[in-house]
Amino acid sequence: MTETGDAHKRLLAEMDRVHLTPTWVYASTLVPKTPPVSYKPYLWKWELLHKILLRAGELVSIERGGERRSMEVVNPALRQWHATTHTLGAALQLVKPGEIAPPHRHTAAAIRFIVRGRGAYTAVQGEQLFMEEGDLILTPKWTWHDHGNETGEPIIWLDALDYPFVNLLQSSFFEPFPEPKQPITKPIGYTEERVGLARPTWEPYPEEVPLVTYRWRDTYRSLTTLKESAGSPYDGVILEYVNPFKQGPVLPTMSCSIQLLRPGEHTRAHRHTSSAIYFGVKGSGQSVIDGERFDWGKGDFFLTPPWAWHEHKNPTDDESILFVISDKPILDAFGYYREEAHLENGYRQAVTKVFTPEHSRAIDKERAS
Repeated sequence: MTETGDAHKRLLAEMDRVHLTPTWVYASTLVPKTPPVSYKPYLWKWELLHKILLRAGELVSIERGGERRSMEVVNPALRQWHATTHTLGAALQLVKPGEIAPPHRHTAAAIRFIVRGRGAYTAVQGEQLFMEEGDLILTPKWTWHDHGNETGEPIIWLDALDYPFVNLLQSSFFEPFPEPKQPITKPIGYTEERVGLARPTWEPYPEEVPLVTYRWRDTYRSLTTLKESAGSPYDGVILEYVNPFKQGPVLPTMSCSIQLLRPGEHTRAHRHTSSAIYFGVKGSGQSVIDGERFDWGKGDFFLTPPWAWHEHKNPTDDESILFVISDKPILDAFGYYREEAHLENGYRQAVTKVFTPEHSRAIDKERAS
């Protein structure tokens, strides 16, 4: 029983003055029974994102100090940290013909998933990795990287970085390269030729993650091969990109997956302690997150916060594909990952509301007040 007398009140006031917290008062705050998630799911539509990104292409010069022409998709509740989830940030980046986004390196690790265009490159540690739509390219932490477009068409890709997590740890470092462009020291295909089943024994390999490009043609072939399989009852046909040396996630803080929902498929609901960012690659669908329905299509972003019930549905006659980024490796590293599925077989949520642009504006208005 918590005391309520005057002497106890004076004790609490004195503790507050000298920056002490009474555990007997705040125990449920310090050690909650369930995850105290501070943000909600959200949806960003491609039409608006693309329109704004093209305007940025007209107004922002990366040659004159713009560094990167990219824009983060920011959860309204995480505006202070410019973050999509509490650990991850996602963005769209545009590089126009003839441009080079200057080389730098940083503590935050990054991935690139190519959305529009082909033929441009990301150079990582002296190796050019050329891009095709649907390719996934890694930029491990503290690796030199720049982006160049020597084609006649603009290119757009999805960036995802773990900078919210790095900043939470107060461990971020950033360093610009001393030259406008890093020298290319390795031949094209250097890493791809060395991460397969046969590897030269006389060459050293990175301790953490090799530089690698996951080609869309290979990814889609695997999806097509497996689409007649049972798949996951919660995610349909979902494949995780893996580190070819360790067979684990592509980066220590991020996992990437590609998810196929077959025509008419409706998954069961589950929840887990990891957060996830979804990007529409093909087709359209619906995802119900804690009772709210999000209607998504190609180019749209949405997210699931930790410990939120979620399920997916493809109501169309064509396949739908999502690219997924998750912070699950962080939780796995500390043994904090937990997943739960409803005991009822085939459980699905009751839809209590549908996310709309009006709802989006209401959330913004609530945040501003």
